[in-house]
Amino acid sequence: MSIDFSIFIEYLPFLLVGFWLTIKIVAGALLLGLPFGLVLALGRKSNFFIPRFAATSFIEIFRNTPFIIQVFLFYYVLPFYGIRFPAEYVGTVALAAFGSAYFAEVIRGGIDAVPKGQLESAKAIGMSDWQAMQNIILPQTLPIILPPLTNQTLSLLKESAILSTITVQELTMSGIRVQGETFRPFEVFIMVAILYWALNETIATFMRWLEKRANRERGSNLHATRLKKGKKLETLT
Repeated sequence: MSIDFSIFIEYLPFLLVGFWLTIKIVAGALLLGLPFGLVLALGRKSNFFIPRFAATSFIEIFRNTPFIIQVFLFYYVLPFYGIRFPAEYVGTVALAAFGSAYFAEVIRGGIDAVPKGQLESAKAIGMSDWQAMQNIILPQTLPIILPPLTNQTLSLLKESAILSTITVQELTMSGIRVQGETFRPFEVFIMVAILYWALNETIATFMRWLEKRANRERGSNLHATRLKKGKKLETLT
């Protein structure tokens, strides 16, 4: 079977429109999902039963059910209660809710990885739980969670292809439409795969740079702390 290169030229602009919508949906899902994931993570760490139970229930439901079922529930069930939004908005919210459950577990794991002595020391100098979390724990959590956060972001991007099942005109849906017109699935989905790969690789490269920078700053802070401790010891002796 020979490759028809004319399809690449003729239909690439159409696929790029769907590609741009994919970027916007994933960006919106991250903007919604990451803050909500932090709220869920803090809810799971709460000493109060109600927020801990609510956060844990949300996380377990969204982590243990298929994303495609969640999308169908958002898209087909909400209109029965008078809640109607365009498909791309519903898809963005569904993707954000799905991602937030995984982001919450990543953040919670990062918080648990910080030595408990840090929190106890913060309380000893008069900080509240929130002040200690904001100023001591969370800044140390960031370098720890960046690698799993990267993996989850890339997974979220690939899961966005499922939104084609509710007629969202993102990249996969655009590819399906082009394939229906040309009957050339090989060329079409090669283009779709390359675009997904390019976006994933761009995100991964940026996150690796961010991880190196965070580790470098963390190392600088540790070095500064050791120098201060050394000077205090010299003063005492």
